[in-house]
This record gives sequence, C-alpha cells and structure tokens, in this order.
Amino acid sequence: MQENLTIARPYAQAAFDVAQGSNAVADWERALRLLAVIVADNDMRRVINSPGLTKSRIAELVVAVSESAGLVLGAQVKKFISVLLDAGRLSLMPEIAQGFAAHHANVDRVAEVEVISAFPLDEATRNRITSAMQARLGKEVRLSVAIDSALIGGAKVKVGDVVFDASLRGGLSQLANVFNIK
Repeated sequence: MQENLTIARPYAQAAFDVAQGSNAVADWERALRLLAVIVADNDMRRVINSPGLTKSRIAELVVAVSESAGLVLGAQVKKFISVLLDAGRLSLMPEIAQGFAAHHANVDRVAEVEVISAFPLDEATRNRITSAMQARLGKEVRLSVAIDSALIGGAKVKVGDVVFDASLRGGLSQLANVFNIK
C-alpha cells in the first residue's frame, strides 16, 4: 500500500498541476474519484489486465463506463488515462485520487481528519476533536468518523499518513510488546 502511494504521488501532483492550470480542480477531483471506483471494481480489473485488449480499447471502455455513470470526461482527463495505461499504472487510480485530494486540501488549507472509534461519537466530542485538531494543524478540519468495535475502547485519529492510536486495543498491543508477549 505504501509503495503504491509513493508511485502514485508524482502522478497525483502532475494531475493537480494540470487541473489547477486549467482552473478545473473540482472537475478533475470528481473525475478521479469516479475513476478510482471504476478501476477498483473486480470486473473492471479483469478487463484492464486482459492481455487480449489494446490500451486504447481499455481507455475507451473506462471512459464509456464513467460516461454511463453520468460523468463526461474532459480531453485532459482522457489523456491522463492514456498516460497511466501506457505506464502500466492505471491500477493506481485510487491512490492517485487520494493524493490529488490531499493536494487540493493542502492548497485550500483544509485537513482531512478521520477518527476511528470503538463507539459512535456525540456532537460535543466531535466538536472538541475538531477544535483540538484545528489548533494543532492550523487548518480548517473536515472530520469523518468510522466505527470499529475491534478497538474495544478509545479511538484512532488519522491525519494524512500520521496515526494517533489512543485505542484500548493499541494500548494492549504496546503493553504486550513491552513484555514480549505474542
């Protein structure tokens, strides 16, 4: 996963630069999000990896699927799809979309913060976390919350590549490491 993010990073940067230069960042972000879903689909993966199809035919199919989903892709996005196909990197579209969104958020001074909690968070707790993260990061914070009962208690907070683990499960794992328990 980390290797894919590393490989996807320059593609995400290039896409963002083109989108920003043509004043179409929102359109590109929408397109890349949809393309990430399309490329991640198991049936589409089989099509993309099919040795019997040419790269241009695969590009046509990806464009057709996106258009059937209601999104008409611009010429620059279509060219980007071809570039990725030529480089054998179309499968990295989810990571490219993630990197593109991170560039967009950085330019807009917005941080995407994900809280993974053992239990649902009430509004007051969400507000406290948002305020604390805004003070720490110096950016506007978009907070998303996911529930993972396997954490037992507490929460994990993800900001980009950084994870703050304040979960009970994480604490128990650290304690087990101290005592070399497996």
